[in-house]
Amino acid sequence: MLSRKRQDETPATGERDGQAASAPDRFERRRADIIAAAIPVLNGHGFKGMRLTAVAELIGLRATGVTYYFPRKEELAVACLESGYAVFDELLDQAEKAPDGASRIATLIDLFVARDAAVRRGEAMPLSSFAAIRALEGEHRDRVVEGYKRMFRRVRALLDSPELGHIDRVGRTIRALVLMEQLFWANVWLGDYDLDHFPRLAQRMTDIVVSGLMPAGASADLGNLQLRSADEHADAAKESFLMAASRQINEHGYRGASVDRISAALNVTKGAFYHHNEAKDDLVAACFRRSFGIAREAQRQVRDLPGSELQRLVSAVAGLIRFQLGPEGPLLRTSVLSSMPQEHQVEIMSLSYKVSRQFSSMIADAVADGSARAVDPAVAGAMLHAAINVASDMRILTISRESDIVGRFVHALFGGLSRQ
Repeated sequence: MLSRKRQDETPATGERDGQAASAPDRFERRRADIIAAAIPVLNGHGFKGMRLTAVAELIGLRATGVTYYFPRKEELAVACLESGYAVFDELLDQAEKAPDGASRIATLIDLFVARDAAVRRGEAMPLSSFAAIRALEGEHRDRVVEGYKRMFRRVRALLDSPELGHIDRVGRTIRALVLMEQLFWANVWLGDYDLDHFPRLAQRMTDIVVSGLMPAGASADLGNLQLRSADEHADAAKESFLMAASRQINEHGYRGASVDRISAALNVTKGAFYHHNEAKDDLVAACFRRSFGIAREAQRQVRDLPGSELQRLVSAVAGLIRFQLGPEGPLLRTSVLSSMPQEHQVEIMSLSYKVSRQFSSMIADAVADGSARAVDPAVAGAMLHAAINVASDMRILTISRESDIVGRFVHALFGGLSRQ
């Protein structure tokens, strides 16, 4: 059972000073201090890599001082995640007051980006990465998953507006999925800009989310790009491990996807795993190389296709979404990266930026030939990459079985809020 020490229990050494009447307040303040210290550790190392001793050292406590407030590491992780839900609740409370769907989305993006700037200035507590949800198990996972669902439903409800009445529930779910990923991903690419640029970047994000990349009244064919994870000469066993590992890591997180789990998914022994892979870290890095390699292959294959630059871009994105939902998918979620060993992060981030920059270049070409709206290519490229990244989540949603789900997802990206 999830537990919490009663507030009238004797605190650890160093917490006994002061009047008894203020004990509840001191208890809650200390809990808040521990949560604030734990969030960067959780974000940087994931749940499995979070150590209570590391958290305790950040605020001058012994590990026993932390366990008085959070007897189990799982409870501290849950508290970190729920603090993130509380932040979103405050943002949504304000966004929900706006009069229509587009202005609600604009308000949410503005508030989120402003808060990100406050975090970077040291004026606000960082937001816990929700990727940690995947590494929790049992009742702890059930609790945070339910909290995430509640938050997701509130974001989706922002689109419940008369002027968007033509968008059905599946369409609103797709848009909410994309919007939340755009916010989470922005935490990465916003760091490339000075803080005084953040308000303008929020406006550019809103413009792309609301109006899409495609001019009003325009259309583009999805194309028929079919991507493969490897050529006919590739090592079939190695490819099987890469696919199994990608699925397990996306579901359980980097550290939660153990060698046992990956081996069980393929119905092989751990010995067989180590026969084909020197170590799990190397396998995960190979999964990232595979995922970014597939994205780069999509970008290469559409270069010589007939039609406008926007048409080529749509064909590449549609091909990647098909792969995400197909038998060889998904691509590895980029949120896994923060939990990986540092020696792999530099290489993987470089590969990720190359994919985003190439999308930015394609968007710039589409703006130049008039087939795309005049948007900021750098911002749009990062946002498009984020949307492709989150498409893998449709594998675990019932909407993945909807007819023409690839088309609906792509049209939502390129048409913005208004297009069905």
